[in-house]
Amino acid sequence: MLTTMFLMEVHPQENFPLVNLAQGTVKGKMVSSTVTAPFYSFQGIPYAKPPVGQLRFKAPVAPDPWNGTFEAFQEGNICSQFDMGENKVYGSEDCLYINVFTPQLPGLEPLKPVMVFIHGGAYKAGSGNTAGLTPDYLVGAGVVFVSFNYRLDVLGFLSTEDSAVPGNAAMKDQVQALCWIKQNIAAFGGDPNKVTIFGHSAGGCSVHYLVLSPMARGLFRGAIAQSGSAVNPWALAVRPRESAFILGRALGYSGNSSEELVRFLRTISCQRLLTTAQEAIPDRDKPRLMRMVFVPSVEPTVEGEMSFLPDTPINLLKQGTFQKVPFISGVASGEGILFLKIANILDNFGRVQEINENFVKTLKPELRFCKEDLCGNEMVARMKSFYFGDQDFNNDTLENFIDLTSDLFFNEGVEYGVNLMASQSSTPIYLYEFIYDGGLALFKIRFGAQNFSGVAHGDELGYLFGTSQSAADGSPDASMRSKLITMWTNFAKTGSVLEPSVHILKVCGLIKISCFSKRMK
Repeated sequence: MLTTMFLMEVHPQENFPLVNLAQGTVKGKMVSSTVTAPFYSFQGIPYAKPPVGQLRFKAPVAPDPWNGTFEAFQEGNICSQFDMGENKVYGSEDCLYINVFTPQLPGLEPLKPVMVFIHGGAYKAGSGNTAGLTPDYLVGAGVVFVSFNYRLDVLGFLSTEDSAVPGNAAMKDQVQALCWIKQNIAAFGGDPNKVTIFGHSAGGCSVHYLVLSPMARGLFRGAIAQSGSAVNPWALAVRPRESAFILGRALGYSGNSSEELVRFLRTISCQRLLTTAQEAIPDRDKPRLMRMVFVPSVEPTVEGEMSFLPDTPINLLKQGTFQKVPFISGVASGEGILFLKIANILDNFGRVQEINENFVKTLKPELRFCKEDLCGNEMVARMKSFYFGDQDFNNDTLENFIDLTSDLFFNEGVEYGVNLMASQSSTPIYLYEFIYDGGLALFKIRFGAQNFSGVAHGDELGYLFGTSQSAADGSPDASMRSKLITMWTNFAKTGSVLEPSVHILKVCGLIKISCFSKRMK
C-alpha cells in the first residue's frame, strides 16, 4: 500500500534517474562498480530537519519539502564529533542525512529486500558515509542498501532525566530514519515490508535497542547486532543527569534547574560543547577502559511523549517486551584486541603498568552483575586470578588481557542477551562467533595488530563491505567474503541464514552459527 503514496517518475535507463517522493523530486546517479553490475546511488537526502538552535537535544522533526529537484549526488555532512587523535571537532550539527543504493528502480521486477546499516563508533564518532566501506558487494547480492547519520556524544545523548531533555535523541534519529525508509523506500525499488537492520559495535547495540524499543515497532522484520548488545556494560548510561550537570559546571553553569541548564547548553558552541564533554567525566568513570558517558539511557515518563527506552534492557528482555523478529547476534573471536589500542597499550606500554596498579578501579565499574563494593572487589580479584593466574598484567600477558576484555565488554553481554531473548521468543535467534583471521581483517590491518591471535573488533566489516584491501578470485578471503555476504543477505531475504528447515549447529566456513530459537529446544 505504501507504493500508492508515490507519483513515481523513473527513468532507469538514464545515468541520472529521477524519483518523486513526498518531500520532492530526487535525482540520483548510476554508479559503476568493479565487483558487481552498475547500481543507482542517492546520497545526502535529509530525513529530518537540522537539529540546530532550539532543536538541539530535542527529538528529530520531519524534514520540510523542497521545490525543484534535489541532486542526491554526494553524502551529507557527518555529525559533529571530537577526534581525540587530532584534538579537534569535525562535522556539523546539520547532519541528519540518508543514503540509498539500489540495484534496480521500480518496474516489472519485484521490490528488493532492504538492509539498513547503523554505523558504530562508541556513540562518539563515525558516520553512515561510504568512505572506506562501500556497499558494492551487498547491493550486488540483490538487496537495497541504506545508511544514515545520527547525532553523537552529548548532542545525541544528553539527558536530564526529566521533561527538559528526556534523552536518547540519537536513538530517536534512528527511528526517524527507519520511518523515512518505511515511507519512501518503495520509490527506490526496496520492499518496505522486508527491512533488515544491521550494525556493528555501537551500531550493534543500536540494533538491539531498536528491537527493545516501543518506538520502533513495525519498522523492520529482522535484525543483526554485530559485536554489540544493549546489556554490554558500556551501552547504558548509569547516572545521565549527574553527567549533564558535571558538563554544565565545567562550562560555567552553577544552578540546579534542568530547564536553565539546557537553555545554557544551547548557547555553547558545538566545538566547545564537544571538547569539554571529553573531560566532563564523573570521578568514578575516570579509571575505566570504556569511558563512554553520553550513551543511551532509560527515559522518564513524559506526558504526551513516547519513550524510546522506558525500562532497562535487562528488564525489557526478561519481560519479553521486545519485537519478536528473527535476530542474529555475535562477536569476533578476539574482540579485546580493540583495547590494546583504546588503552594506548600498543603505543605506550606505560599504560599497562597504570592499569595493573589500578586493576580493581579499572574493572569494577564494568560489573553490571555485582554492584556492591565488597562484592565488586572480590569479583575483580577472582577475575584477575582466572585470567592471569598468579601473574601480573604485563607485556607477557597481553593475550590474557585480550581474553578478559573480550568476555567482559562483549561476549558475556551478547550471549546473555541472546539467551534472554530465546527464552521469550519463538522466532529464530542466532548466535555466532567470527573466527576467520584472514587478509581482509579491517581493524588488525588498520592498527597494525596482526601479531595478536584472534579476530579483532570490526575485522568482519572488511568482508561485508568494499575496502582498500582486495581478495583474489578463488582465494580463502574471497570465499569467506562470499559466505558472509550470502548469509547476511539470505537473512534479509528469508529471515534465516540457513535453509528454512535447518535449525541445528552449523559451521559455515569459519563462522560458527547456532540457533537458539525456543521452538527448537
